[in-house]
Amino acid sequence: MRRALIVLSALILNAALLERAWAAQVCAWIVESVEDDGTHKFDLNLSADAPTSVSVRFQGPGFLSAAMGGDMIQLTPGEPKDIDDEGFDVSAGDALMFDVRLYDHPLESLEELRSAAGTPLAGFGFHGKAGADGRAPPAVLTKQCRTLG
Repeated sequence: MRRALIVLSALILNAALLERAWAAQVCAWIVESVEDDGTHKFDLNLSADAPTSVSVRFQGPGFLSAAMGGDMIQLTPGEPKDIDDEGFDVSAGDALMFDVRLYDHPLESLEELRSAAGTPLAGFGFHGKAGADGRAPPAVLTKQCRTLG
């Protein structure tokens, strides 16, 4: 009986480790660029190490955005995808905060965008400052990776 419990425990531990190994890891990062009129543009990028379908809620200074219309974003390993871009005026050195949430269901309405149902698969928080001057070279808001789950 004791031997059976040990074997069963080993199988459960092995299954838990395999499940964790099979879970997709998704990375997110934001690239800043400056338009000709001085408006700063922020592109949200996602990549995954396994085929994955997600929806995204992207919030930053003065905007709230998502891939809408009931479509999921298809991520293919090794193919980063530019998901959303937002442009707005900021002053050099302004503090910026972006909140990115990934979901396993489409966000189909503006109401759901404001308060998405369910627990996010993953969340990312980005903090940075706008470029040093109006013509600052593009900067990357640090790439972050999370296991979906």
